[in-house]
Amino acid sequence: MSDQSTTRAGLPTRGTYDGRRVNLFGVGPPRTATTSLAMMLAATGKVFVPDGKEVNGFGITPELTQTLYDLRFAEAREKHRYIADFSPVYLSDAEVPSRIKSYNPDARIIATLREPVARMLSQYAHMRQTKDPSLDIDLRLDVNAYIRKGLSDLQAGPLEPYRWYSAALNMTHSFYGRNLERYFACFSRKRILVLVYEDLLQPRRLWRRDRWERGLRSFLGVAIGRRVWENQVADEPLTVEPELNAELRALFAPEVKAAGKLIGRDLSALWGY
Repeated sequence: MSDQSTTRAGLPTRGTYDGRRVNLFGVGPPRTATTSLAMMLAATGKVFVPDGKEVNGFGITPELTQTLYDLRFAEAREKHRYIADFSPVYLSDAEVPSRIKSYNPDARIIATLREPVARMLSQYAHMRQTKDPSLDIDLRLDVNAYIRKGLSDLQAGPLEPYRWYSAALNMTHSFYGRNLERYFACFSRKRILVLVYEDLLQPRRLWRRDRWERGLRSFLGVAIGRRVWENQVADEPLTVEPELNAELRALFAPEVKAAGKLIGRDLSALWGY
């Protein structure tokens, strides 16, 4: 493969000192505690997570050459059982699952889900606080105009690729059913772990590990010694018009049901759909 771009065909990674490839992918979506998860795993000493966490390979960042991608993992060592790429936009990109499969068919996948409307609004608030509004016209809109714009753009379709701050792309991150289905089509169930954001909010009992800790230990064979809660942003107060909230829930309801069926958990009941 040419070193001029990370084409959609995948990324042969030879950046680690022993030539190993990335074997753990945290695929997001955004605002579902992906940074917290990466830090929890890195703290075990068994998982290598590069600085900055988000690598955005596999064609997401066209200018990221193979060499540059490789270099992100150059500090991984033999003690690291897993070399991890946590890039939250991977979940909603239609081509990334098959590219990861082509790159490393033995990779493990972790997805993190959150109630879809809350996730979308959290991402909107996060971007409004941390990004320059000039990056996208959608960032200049109040929340209700933002939602209307996203719904309209989805209906008009197809979406302009990689308008990272657009309302419509934000909404597609919450299409959990179809997004997860692509990963389950590429990887066996034993190679996919789906965690739920709301489980992380539950009080931790001294005599019982929580769902995240139990799930990660079973899936990776790595014990989580401490919780980490990072990258929190005090979301601005948002008042969504009731009819728009209802329209969003109607949009996401089939996705919630499909995702629940895939992972064997009643997400509709958990999130009130």
